[in-house]
Amino acid sequence: MTTATLDTCIRDCLDCLRECEICASTCLGGEHTSMMAECIRLCQDCADLCTLCARFMLRGSSLCKEVCVACAKACELCAQECDKHASHDDRCKRCAEACRLCAKSLHQVAQAA
Repeated sequence: MTTATLDTCIRDCLDCLRECEICASTCLGGEHTSMMAECIRLCQDCADLCTLCARFMLRGSSLCKEVCVACAKACELCAQECDKHASHDDRCKRCAEACRLCAKSLHQVAQAA
């Protein structure tokens, strides 16, 4: 696996982490918090896994592949949920886009590991 592939994936994980945290915070601050509960939960799960995944890649962990696969799944689930709200919430739209990009990078790293 190339250093460029890892660097791109780490950057995508950190970008996704940021967008997920912003999305969750925005959803928590809205007037329809109960309706957004699943979106909030998935954003938080995705953000946590993106943090963990970036750290595992940075240290060259032997568990990197497994963590990348789990993180990609979280990204895909989060993107699907955020897509449901993207038409009326720009934060959800941005989060879904970041999650899809991150999942793509994670799959590349997992395949190369």
